[in-house]
Formats: sequence, structure tokens, C-alpha cells
Amino acid sequence: MAVDEATIRERLVKVFARQDFYEACKRRDAGALVRILGAHGITQGEISARTGLAQSTLSKYKTGGHQAEYASTFEKIADGLGMPQRLRQALGLTRDSSPDRSGAATNAVVTGVPADTFDLLRLAEVIGRTGRNVKRRDMLMMAAQLGAATALAKSEIWERLAYALTNPSAMNETLVREMEARSAGFHQLEEISSAQAVLKVLTVHLREVSTLLNGGACDPKDHLRRRLIVVAGECSLLAGWSAGALGDSRTARNFYDTAIKAAKEASDPAITACALAYRSYIPSGNGSNGRARMLLGEALENASLKASPATVAWINARHAEESSLLGDKRQALESWKRAEEAFSLADPEEDRIWTWFLNQDRFDTFHIATDLKIGRIDEAEQLAGNLLVRLGPEEGKRAAVLRENIATAHLARKSVNEASRIAQSGLAIVRETEFQMWLPKYEAIAQALQPHNKQPTVRAYLEEFAMTKRQFASQR
Repeated sequence: MAVDEATIRERLVKVFARQDFYEACKRRDAGALVRILGAHGITQGEISARTGLAQSTLSKYKTGGHQAEYASTFEKIADGLGMPQRLRQALGLTRDSSPDRSGAATNAVVTGVPADTFDLLRLAEVIGRTGRNVKRRDMLMMAAQLGAATALAKSEIWERLAYALTNPSAMNETLVREMEARSAGFHQLEEISSAQAVLKVLTVHLREVSTLLNGGACDPKDHLRRRLIVVAGECSLLAGWSAGALGDSRTARNFYDTAIKAAKEASDPAITACALAYRSYIPSGNGSNGRARMLLGEALENASLKASPATVAWINARHAEESSLLGDKRQALESWKRAEEAFSLADPEEDRIWTWFLNQDRFDTFHIATDLKIGRIDEAEQLAGNLLVRLGPEEGKRAAVLRENIATAHLARKSVNEASRIAQSGLAIVRETEFQMWLPKYEAIAQALQPHNKQPTVRAYLEEFAMTKRQFASQR
């Protein structure tokens, strides 16, 4: 028997008042939230209808088969159920849409921008100022500890930035360092935030940087100006990547073009190399592997082993991957050898900020993809098995890429059940992080599994993929 809306709202109000529900929010325990709601008459179907989360995903949260890790997931739960601000803060969500919010909205540097955008800007600044690669768990703790309006009102950077935006000549070393810290923070926040949230906040940041640059003198000897141009280039790279992850290739290309212009003005060819390498994912996703490899070749012409060995390692690994997809085994092996040589010299955390993702696990995924396409199935499967054992919960969006590669390796060995199981866990990450760029990869897995759709694990994956595809289509 269907329950009317008034009854559901009444039940939700009672649940929201419970101490155990509040404690579950503080622990960010989605499974406990689902269990408590269920115990008080709020079914998984009703939760799914309000939050947009798949019922199968909620079931896994409830049983402990999957842990919710991303801010975007908790935002969907909080927004869909209409949680009060007390519970939102317990979840580490600082946004408050109430009309009487004070502080950040009125003190914001850029008017008309939602306060939660400034919360993310502040978080990027805090993360970036650590000067190191912060683990996802630590980032979530930082997010939970930031009280939005209070932190923003007391943040000195906002006062300095507000003054510099109206008086560009006031730009100084301290302000530029803080803008650089933000840039570094954004590249790490990308792992725990949805692509849409990252793109929104980067747009605000780039607008501020542009105002500072346009208001200052165009002196090529001005080292502060050059560093700010590098910030603009690095953030344009990430904005392009985020747009691409949302399936907006046109916007992604525009941001990459902006990054290349910044690279030329700042005499920083490494930014150009990264922009071309990021851009190669667009034709690759459309099956134009020749075009992708050409872009990667141009990227390598701009990459320097001395300046950024991690960048050289990454681009060569991508070049090997695209060469293998073209059936060019000789070139794939040559590129992979150069990738390994560069990686042996690299320390991504001491390199450029876009290389921080390139740990051993991520490097191995390129190895798996290359081995699969050149027929070294045994090597790929062994590497994939070892990698799966090492995977930790802090991998973020990289986990979607890792799991897709591992599932593909199992498919090559006709292990359809294992491929389905791993692909399903990766697909959940794609959905939670809105990582639409990788959806075609998971669609290829679905197509390969279709002949085996009578098997329960395969059918579960195919159903979840269809649901994910519909979800993304509805957002366009």
C-alpha cells in the first residue's frame, strides 16, 4: 500500500530528530542512514525516488557491500530527503539554502555566486597550503571541520583578494601564493567532488585571476604576473578535464586552448603538454585513436624529462595505450619502455600538480590496457589481480579507471562473473562522481557481457549500466 507524502514527511521529521541518525551523519555512514530510515517506514524505493541513487546502491550501503565516500552522494541524500542544516553540517555539507543565511553571501568577493562555491574555494586554499598530496580521507575531514560562514568571514585571503580585485596594483607575493595554493587544492579536490561542482568553482576562480591579470601592467619581467598566468593555465587544464568528464567536449576544448595560450605567455611548455594529453581523451573516447595518438605525439614534443619526468611518463604511457588500440605493437612497446624509464625517475608529488595522480597503481592501469591490446593477456591478468589487492578506498575517481581496466582484463580471459562484479563497483563510482567521460568504457564492457545476460551477476551489471546511462541522459 502506497504511503502518502504527508505521512512520509512526518516520518522523516521524526527520524531527523533521532540521536542515532545524527551520529550516523557525523560518521558519514550511508548504510546506517538507510537502515534507520527503513526501520521507521522509509523504504529504499522512496529514498531512491527522492535522491536519484539507485536502489541497488542503497541496498549495498545498507549491507556494507559498498561505502559512500563522495560529497556529491551525501548532497543527494541531504537534498533529496530535505535534511535540516544541523544534519547537513554533521555530514560535512556546508551549504545552506535558507533565505536568512548571513555572512558569506553578503561578504562574497563575487556577487551572485552561491555560498557553497566559496566553501569549496576555501577548502581548496586550505588543502593547497599544506604543500603536499593530501589523502582523500584527510580532505573529507578538512571539509567537515570547515564551518562555512565563519571560516569565510575570518579568512584573510578574501579581504586581500577583494582589495586586489578593485586595486590590481595591490597584487603581492602573499596573494599570489594563496592563489597558487588554491590551484594545487583544486587538483586534489577533483578526487572527492563532482565534476560539476569543480567546474563551477573553477569558473569563479578563473574569473578572479583574469581580473587581476587584466588590471595589472603587462610587464614580461613581472614574476608575480607570470606565476599568476601559470595558475590560470593550470586551472584551465582542470576546468577542461572537468568539462570533458561531464561529456561537454566543446567546453573542454575551449579551456584547453586557454591553457595553451597561458603556457605560451608564461613560457611554460609543460602546460601545453598536459593540455594536449588531456585533449587526447576526447577523440579516444570516440574511437579516433589515430587522432588521439597524434595529439599525444605533439604533447611529447612539449614535455621535458628534466623539467617533469612524471609528465613524460604519463604521456608515454598514454601513447603506448593508443598505439596498442591501433594495433601498432612495436610502437606500443617502444612507448611503454620510455614510460617506464621516465617513471623510474619521477616523484609525482614533487612534480607538477597534474601529475600527483600518477602513483604506481594508476601507472599499472596503463600497463594493463597496453598488454591487453597487444595480446599479452597472461601478463595483464596477473598485473590486474595484484592491483585489485592493493586498491584502497582513497583512490577516488581513479578507482573508476582502475576497475574498468581490471574488468576488461577479466573479460579477455572470459571471466565474465568477475568482470561484472568489478565493473559494477566501478560504475557506482562513475555515477557518484558524475565521471561521464568514462561511461563509454563501461558501455563497451556492457556490450561484451550482453551474450551472457542470463547469468545473475552479468544481468545485475547490465541493469545498473542502463540505469546509470538514463541518469546521465536526464541531466543533459
